[in-house]
Parts: sequence; C-alpha cells; structure tokens
Amino acid sequence: MKPACRAIATAVSWLLMSATPALAQSFERGTTSLALMLGAAEQLQRNYTLVSGRAGYYFADDVEASVALEGWFGNDPKIYKLIPELRYVYSAPRAVKPYAAGFVARSFYQGGSVADVNSYGARVGAYFPLGRRSFLGLGLVHERFKDCDPQVYGDCRQTFTELSLHFVF
Repeated sequence: MKPACRAIATAVSWLLMSATPALAQSFERGTTSLALMLGAAEQLQRNYTLVSGRAGYYFADDVEASVALEGWFGNDPKIYKLIPELRYVYSAPRAVKPYAAGFVARSFYQGGSVADVNSYGARVGAYFPLGRRSFLGLGLVHERFKDCDPQVYGDCRQTFTELSLHFVF
C-alpha cells in the first residue's frame, strides 16, 4: 500500500474507532449548517486546489438545501463556482453519518479565454463526529460539464475527493 493511502486509511480507522455518537437532532428540520471544504482536482488539463464555503438549511429531517461558493486556485485561469445543492444525510443512531447530494453549478473563469459553463453532479461521503454538532466530512465528487468542448477541457467530466468541516446549529 502506498504511504499516502496508508495514512488516509489510518486516519479513517482512527476516526471510526474514536468517534462519539452524534445527536440525531444534528440533522433535523429547522437546523442550519455551515461547511468549509478543501479539495484537489484537475480542469482544463491543469491541477487546482479547491476552497469552498457552504451554507445550508434542513427543510426536512436529514434533507438539506444549500448553496456553496467555490474557488479553484493554483493555476490560470482562476475558477469560481456557484453551487446550489440538495443533500441527504443518513442520521441513524451511528457514529458515522453517510451522505449523498445532487448539485448544479455555474463556473466562472477569470483570466483566460474560456467561456463560463454550467455543470451538474453528485457527491457521496460520510461525516465523522468531532463534537456534538461538528463533523469531519470525507467525500467523493463527480461532475459533468454541459456544452463542453473536449478540446478545451480535455475531459467533460471529473471526479475528485474533498475534505470538509461541517457545523450544524
């Protein structure tokens, strides 16, 4: 096993063993959430670091509507995204809380000749409790670009991992 994979597996194992049960009420109707995310991905045949902030509202138990602002940095052009999303969190009385989400996005390109583009996709992952209403999220994102020119983008879809801190109020 590669050292990076071993480190991730060790971290996930430690989280699973040390996680305290989170309150089911964390994801109940009427609560709000804030999340900070970090990721790495490739677009336009270039590598980027992703930084994102997301605010949401649980309009039903375990079901959240949210909007995120995402910045892609470390290469040109810089990319900014506006991402409305619907997320379901399986909050059964377990320490780990799996989630799945669907989203649409609008990407804005700054400093280049690439036209802004729409995309859609899905996220899956799990939340690991850090406290009563704070969670570490580990997830996978898959996104497809609409009206995509493969000669510009290289690939009209992408899959990448993300790490998040999720707070529920």
